[in-house]
Parts: sequence; C-alpha cells; structure tokens
Amino acid sequence: MVAARPMHILDPRPDLRVEPRSSGLTLWRPEIVLAPTAEPAPDPRPVLPGEPGLRPAAVQAQIEASRSMLDTLAGARQALDARALHAAAWAAGAPSERARVAAVIESYRVKSELDEVLADTFQRMRALIQERDPR
Repeated sequence: MVAARPMHILDPRPDLRVEPRSSGLTLWRPEIVLAPTAEPAPDPRPVLPGEPGLRPAAVQAQIEASRSMLDTLAGARQALDARALHAAAWAAGAPSERARVAAVIESYRVKSELDEVLADTFQRMRALIQERDPR
C-alpha cells in the first residue's frame, strides 16, 4: 500500500490510493474441530486356552511326524546310496560296453528315484509346516 501524499500546487496528479489486488485465494483460518462423540474402547478378548496347535500334546505329535518323515528320508537315502554305489562298481568292472551302459542307466534310475523321494518328502514337510503355521 502506498500512503496518501499531500497535494502540491504544482503537482497536477491527484492524491492516489493504491489498493492491494485480490488474488481470489482465501487464507486458511484454523479452528478447533472436536469429534462429535468418542466411542469407548472395546472390551479386551477373554483369554482362551491355546489352539490345538499350541498345546504340548499337539506340538509333540507334530515333532514326531517331522521326525518320522525325516527318518523315512534318511532310510531311503541309505538304500539309494547303496544302489548307486553298486551301479558305479558295476560300471567300473563291466566286461562289455553293453554292461557298462546298463550300469549307467541303473545309476540314472537311482537318481530319478532319489529326486522323487526328495520331492515327496518336501511336499509332506510343507504340508506339515502349513498345518502348524497357516499364514
């Protein structure tokens, strides 16, 4: 804003007042806003006995199931290791090319069976884990 200046005799301009321009914006005027009603907190849930998966007997059963699956896997691994060693020895001492090829094919069969045992054990263990912790 410019202040009004006094009129001088030799000055032909009249006394001009400058008004600020309106930008069209309204400044925010904060006010306190209160919630209409405050709702009370819900009652806490009652304490219940643990889910079946959390009880000691269920945990013991899950541990036994895991141990059984791992023991089965270990037994299958030992049997397949013995077959693989036999196939390798057979291939090393093969009297003919045909016997050597048959021994190599047997070792591939053993590998394939081991893969199947691993995949089956993995799926059963995954199901057991999901049963224990269904996230």
